[in-house]
Amino acid sequence: KDAEVIIDGQTIIRSSNTFTVNGITYTLNKASDVVQTIKISLDVDGVFNIIKSFVDKYNEMIDKINAKLSEKYDRNYLPLTEEQKEAMSEEEIEKWEAKAKTGLLRNDSILESIVFNMRRALFDQIEGVDINLTNIGITTGSYQERGKLKIDEAKLKDAIMNNPDAVMELFSKKSEAYPSYSRTMTAEERSVRYNESGLAHRLFDIIEDNISTLRNSNG
Repeated sequence: KDAEVIIDGQTIIRSSNTFTVNGITYTLNKASDVVQTIKISLDVDGVFNIIKSFVDKYNEMIDKINAKLSEKYDRNYLPLTEEQKEAMSEEEIEKWEAKAKTGLLRNDSILESIVFNMRRALFDQIEGVDINLTNIGITTGSYQERGKLKIDEAKLKDAIMNNPDAVMELFSKKSEAYPSYSRTMTAEERSVRYNESGLAHRLFDIIEDNISTLRNSNG
């Protein structure tokens, strides 16, 4: 028969012994008249580790882009001609072409735009969210670190403990007006989505704008 349980004075009837009420999943193991008290506490360390992973991945991406922007071009390794390739082994060709590609993205305007827009997106105010990264202990490092983020562990954990909903919104808030990304959005629509979106969605949009392709009316 259906499972029946009283939670906070309210009778809950479900067809399964496992069910979710107010975001909490319960599993009933046996019938009992004994009142059980359940204490719910926030997993501060778990949330902290998720945010730290986000920051680590962001810093890893910034490192890779900055490395390409500052990579020197070696003029001794020009593209090989077909005649030159015939006189070389496959391994020699592979090594030569790898060298020939170094520095090709030095000062690349698209990569520079990505870095600039991501840095700005992380610290621009989000509509409906009354905190920013600095408030929760995440800041940019020195100039030499070129935009990498640093975490004040104590300050971030304190923010997670005392203001968890705002911390969640800061990273994952969805735009109400335009919840889904589209490459064909107008400038006005993009502005609204940007201002209403949390950091994860802002960074996603910036990357998509720069790596996706779009067909024009001429195909």
